[in-house]
Amino acid sequence: MKAFRVIADSSSLIGLAQAEQFKLLRELFLKVYIPHAVYNEVVVKGEGEAGSEETESAIKDGWILKKAVDDEVAVSALTTVLGKGESEVIILCKELGFDYALIDERTARVMAELMGVNTMGVLGLIDLAIERGFYIDKKKVVDQLIDLGFRISNKLYKKMFSDSE
Repeated sequence: MKAFRVIADSSSLIGLAQAEQFKLLRELFLKVYIPHAVYNEVVVKGEGEAGSEETESAIKDGWILKKAVDDEVAVSALTTVLGKGESEVIILCKELGFDYALIDERTARVMAELMGVNTMGVLGLIDLAIERGFYIDKKKVVDQLIDLGFRISNKLYKKMFSDSE
């Protein structure tokens, strides 16, 4: 059953595409929006890179929607600490009252939480998919993400896979 309305950040789109799990966005969530800065990062600047084609195709198919942020002042204030994409994700999530901002970067997650915006990262999304009955080899996906440059602390990795040693 689909639940939750989310605003996705670039890192989530790219990470899911790299892990070949991009389809989970469509399968798990009622609505998936991205702000214009994320579109520009992933599709325009990232043309030919992981996530670019998947995101553009999902927009054309209508299951990922682009949405402009209304409060540019709030975005500008956040960009003193965060990137433009992350800032727009947090503000758009707040403006629309969506359930989660899909963000992996730690500082952005802390800022979002301080602003009352719930966050979920790629690993949380994978856990949600497994909880909902999707078969996913989590260790394989996480190892693949790490090989591609996704940062996960050794402490978290050991905690997630302590029983597989």
